[in-house]
Amino acid sequence: MAPSMLFKKKSNKKQHAPPSSSSIQSLPRDLLLEMLISVTSQSFVDFYNMKLCCRDFLEIAEEEEKYVLQKVSINQFPLIQWFPNKKELSFLTRCMESGNIESLFREGFIKYFSYPNGNISGFERLKTAAQKGHKEAIYIYGMILLCSKNYESRKEGLKHMRSLRRLKCIMITRKKVEYLTGSLWKNNDLLTRNETPLCDSKDTCKGWRVKKNKWLLLNDEDDDIESCEACRWDHELEFFYKLFNI
Repeated sequence: MAPSMLFKKKSNKKQHAPPSSSSIQSLPRDLLLEMLISVTSQSFVDFYNMKLCCRDFLEIAEEEEKYVLQKVSINQFPLIQWFPNKKELSFLTRCMESGNIESLFREGFIKYFSYPNGNISGFERLKTAAQKGHKEAIYIYGMILLCSKNYESRKEGLKHMRSLRRLKCIMITRKKVEYLTGSLWKNNDLLTRNETPLCDSKDTCKGWRVKKNKWLLLNDEDDDIESCEACRWDHELEFFYKLFNI
């Protein structure tokens, strides 16, 4: 069920708190909160349904609203709310005010890549989301730093990209970023192409590029960490430049 459908539902009947079960009531409050957060972080719809079906979960969600909204998944909402209803907008605003990491990432992403000039404040939000462990934020923040002509910035960018590579999630993260860019106007003035490759031995390098024979990665298992790392990130930069029309 789409989030907007949940928010639009109305009823003329008097609203009552959902029933509570004796088995749920017997559980410690901390465990109930942990269960709620576990569901919340995976699906907004399931979170909504938990509150409807059990008074105990409803009460905890209300009492610990800020903490719960920090963790709730908003992936089922579109990146850009073209026609949000008031309840939907209110919910997403509360998520942002509560420090929801996905909300932080989305705001940074939209601001930084806003057409036509971008907004540098988005960069700081992407940085904060990356520091909190958001994978798409780590990818975009790391790649922006790799585009830099500043040596120290590129070094920091490498640290972020290596963290994703160790987790073997470069490709799946890249695909999520690629999907999100479909909602954006591209071409802004904040990102520019760095013509200096990371691999300074392009003519003689016998590493990753030569071994693979062509620039092709199907999944993270194809990402050979024993081969030329600099060539690997030069390849990723070419994809990033193409993705954002740089």
